[in-house]
Amino acid sequence: MKNKFISVFITSFLMSGTALASDDCTDPVADWQPKERLRQMMIDNGWDVKRIKVDDGCYEIKGRDRNGHRVEAKFSPATLEIRDLEIEFDGSGDTSGYLGLGNKNSLEKSGDYMDSGSKTSKNKPKATIE
Repeated sequence: MKNKFISVFITSFLMSGTALASDDCTDPVADWQPKERLRQMMIDNGWDVKRIKVDDGCYEIKGRDRNGHRVEAKFSPATLEIRDLEIEFDGSGDTSGYLGLGNKNSLEKSGDYMDSGSKTSKNKPKATIE
């Protein structure tokens, strides 16, 4: 009886972890745009990009913005729209330069946006300012 209780407990624990685990971005890999396009888009916005990697199905960028603040951002790999932005301000707290990031209209004007035909996510971007 004790072994049965332990195995039921372990099974339910493992299954609950599986149910809670989900990727932030679920874009099909065939629709992903190259990392270099995202890198160039961020350089054009004045960022010093230190690293781009794939994390939870999203492109994750670490670097510094044009004002020298540390930034970490997640982008949808298919649309290159921003999903999550964390900024460590080193004094000034002006966020006006971040409001247009990942905006489809501004990317279309610059030629960086490429419509993949996929539906946009219902998840809204999240920003953390420290």
